[in-house]
Amino acid sequence: MALETEPLFGQPPLITPYSKLGVPTERRPWWSPAGWILVAVSTTLFYAVMVALSPVILLWIVIRRLWARGLRYRRDPRELRIAIVGAGWSGLQCLQRFTKLGVTNVDVYERYDDLGGTWSPALRYHGLQIHGSMTVTSFDGFPYSDDPDIQGGKVMAEEVERYIHRFADANDLRSRCRFSTNVDALDYRSSARTGSLTLTDTRTGTTSTSDPSDLVIWASMAAFGNVPHLPGSDVFRGRQLHTTEFSTAELEDIVRNERRVVVIGGGKASCDVVLGLRRAGYENVTWVMRKPYLFYRFESLLHDASPMNRVRGITYLATVLYTGVSQRLGAVLHWSSGYLHTVGQPHTDFTHFHGGLLCATQRRELREVPFTVGNPVRFDENTVVLADGGSLPADVVIWATGNRSGIDTLTLTKDGRPFVLNPRAKLYNHFIVPALPVLASSTALWTTFGPMRATNSADLAVYHLSVRKERSERRMERAARRQLSSNSIIHSFIWAKDSCWLQQWVYFHIDLMLQGITPVESFLKHAIEVFVLAKETPLAFNILPRRYAPPASGSRTASGNEAGPRPPARDLST
Repeated sequence: MALETEPLFGQPPLITPYSKLGVPTERRPWWSPAGWILVAVSTTLFYAVMVALSPVILLWIVIRRLWARGLRYRRDPRELRIAIVGAGWSGLQCLQRFTKLGVTNVDVYERYDDLGGTWSPALRYHGLQIHGSMTVTSFDGFPYSDDPDIQGGKVMAEEVERYIHRFADANDLRSRCRFSTNVDALDYRSSARTGSLTLTDTRTGTTSTSDPSDLVIWASMAAFGNVPHLPGSDVFRGRQLHTTEFSTAELEDIVRNERRVVVIGGGKASCDVVLGLRRAGYENVTWVMRKPYLFYRFESLLHDASPMNRVRGITYLATVLYTGVSQRLGAVLHWSSGYLHTVGQPHTDFTHFHGGLLCATQRRELREVPFTVGNPVRFDENTVVLADGGSLPADVVIWATGNRSGIDTLTLTKDGRPFVLNPRAKLYNHFIVPALPVLASSTALWTTFGPMRATNSADLAVYHLSVRKERSERRMERAARRQLSSNSIIHSFIWAKDSCWLQQWVYFHIDLMLQGITPVESFLKHAIEVFVLAKETPLAFNILPRRYAPPASGSRTASGNEAGPRPPARDLST
């Protein structure tokens, strides 16, 4: 693969190998030896507890494997009809996994005219660079590159889009997608346990209704920008943009007309936008945030698998699980082991930490960017006014304040009556809406990094519909309420502003293990692969039988009709 090393306007190269991400220039704090002693002691204690509990863990593994051997299909996966909303990398990975599982009736609806989702021209902003390495953001069985240096590096959104197209073409997925189609409404019929979608062709405005689906999977994560509405917006003479609207044309207009820019937000998107402006040689920018965000240091988390970094990875497993016990303790351990970075003063507030990563080059350049700590509360004609009374002159305000999945835009009906999603209601298995069990979210099922996590959505969908016995809504609601994680279909923990996403992620995995979805050994294997060995394969749920055997002759099907002669068993494994 030829590398494109010439940067675009205000952007780094399209492809940056790991070896070109920069060398850390931060000085170690004076207390780092004491910090590493704390990490060593806590890690040793953690693994000592794991060894002491190993008989119980091994027993649980044996029991679960015996349970898995007894799984049988009660319904042929080829009878299922699935609808996927979104043709980004999550939707496409989910579709590809369904085809491997024998589910052929899958429809993918995409509101834009092509593949790509977040990485498409319709949503990507100027300067958008993928957070992690291509190692943890590749498709299952379709690595971005055979060169470890490139696979361990980062690429720009334009290159991610091309990679998504290559994956779709290699697996013949494009023909399964219906483009320029917006999903407006979902009508659920509990008697049939199916739902029909109301669709609008965005080119012609014509509407239609889909065939009933057994499950509708929402595979959109960042469909709409989250822009706060401040008092005075109607009198503000400047322009307000969300980062998803910050195109190259907007950047060129800002530079050409010397507009005063205020960037609001402290997360990864704001860093990309601020760096894009600075790299274009433009400095008439004010960066304001309520509190500096915490970021992972890229080379510490997604490393080169050197012996020292592998040891660091072993400590990371303990550090993350300690975060499940105490946010503050987890933050202290993260700082002590050298994982964290912030553009301001170091702090331990994990509510301002959403898993963003910054490489050494980004960190070095951001140190040269001044910022203001403050809370915007209203607009005047030409300024953004802060809570402390300060004002920031602005011609263009760029909001880097997160995204919405868009699922709350669906008009929902259940048995002819309006249905409203409860933003605080938990999802059954962190996937299915218990009170509207035809709707599921692959965005909420955040099992791992990159598109590979969508393989788990397909597995869980087939398990729910074709393997385990039907669950009543009441039973699913009870099970969901008992879950530790506060993950919901509208406010996924990955975007949570008032809680520690890493702590919720630990609770999330504990929930799935207690519910028999994630095998303990699969979780440990996957964590060691990613954080110690610097590679990734899908997290294996192991909840599907390898073969499908139809009902015996004379038995009755789910519809109550008598089944015909029993055909041979069919292998559905891959």
